[in-house]
Amino acid sequence: MIDPVPLYSTAIPLAFFVWGPLLVVVLFWLVGFWSNRQGVPRMLESDWNGYNVADVEKLFGLYGETTRARYRNRVLPADVAFAFVYAIVGAILIAGLAMRGQPWWVAALCGGGWLLGGLCDVAENLAVARLLDRYPRVEAGDVAFASRMTRLKLVFFSLGIVGALVAAYLVFKPLAA
Repeated sequence: MIDPVPLYSTAIPLAFFVWGPLLVVVLFWLVGFWSNRQGVPRMLESDWNGYNVADVEKLFGLYGETTRARYRNRVLPADVAFAFVYAIVGAILIAGLAMRGQPWWVAALCGGGWLLGGLCDVAENLAVARLLDRYPRVEAGDVAFASRMTRLKLVFFSLGIVGALVAAYLVFKPLAA
């Protein structure tokens, strides 16, 4: 006799575990494309080692007034929107795995990277906006907070990619059996 596949809630469709992470990857590339099109190289937001006041002053000085304005008014809002999207995808991954019978801690490990990474990304973008608004007066505490959020965001986003792959494996594994 063939064992039936367990019935799961259809509130979060199975396809979400494929198109949700794909949406995150496509939006990641689109925000990078938008930033390049605006002429704003996002050096601070991809610095794994962190940055300090001298780095921020040097970069903002090189940007000039118009590039700083484009960064503040065009690139950062797009990045905040992207951060909210991947945080929501992380939260839905957690809920979808929990609805499919996975323990909460497994679900949190799979979707928590993007959930926490998105929240850190929003905090980082708000901190960078504050730095841009207050330039040329750059305070060490603001830079330290922004740098810390950047490093956390990068770590959590990377963990979120691995978590999304594990989540897809976990939800499709019963179908392959």
